[in-house]
Amino acid sequence: MLKQLLTVVCAFGLLTACASKEQGADLYGNGKGGWNNDVNIMELDATGITKKFNKETTPVVYFAFNSSSLDASAKAALKEQIAWLKANPTALIVIEGRCDERGTREYNLALGERRANVARSYMVANGIAADRIKTISYGKEKPVVSGSNEEAWAKNRNATTVAY
Repeated sequence: MLKQLLTVVCAFGLLTACASKEQGADLYGNGKGGWNNDVNIMELDATGITKKFNKETTPVVYFAFNSSSLDASAKAALKEQIAWLKANPTALIVIEGRCDERGTREYNLALGERRANVARSYMVANGIAADRIKTISYGKEKPVVSGSNEEAWAKNRNATTVAY
């Protein structure tokens, strides 16, 4: 009897583990829809929500060289994102800060972090719950565009919002 019970419990545990792996990470962890602190945002894959967000908003804001200040165009894009997030209250986001290839790795990681955080602060100040937003800096390590010219550098100086 004990052996059968143990077999059933083990089988249930195995099935549960496989089901959660197939469905992806449990992103929600605070009971209100915010991020689960155990989620590794670097391992997340795009979802239907990601595609919908990209189609219905401008997911990227750009920055001037060596800057983390939001200009009018960046604020307009963030206002679109904020409106979308208010209309989709269960969506969670990651803001990815990036830089062009110039500068040291350490400097660019710090600048990318400032860029992601300024976008996050703008969203929070405009009504998006802080626990729905995570940030990460890629610095110059994950460029959007390859190249060593002003056009490529301008596209890589950004904060990209990814919805889940």
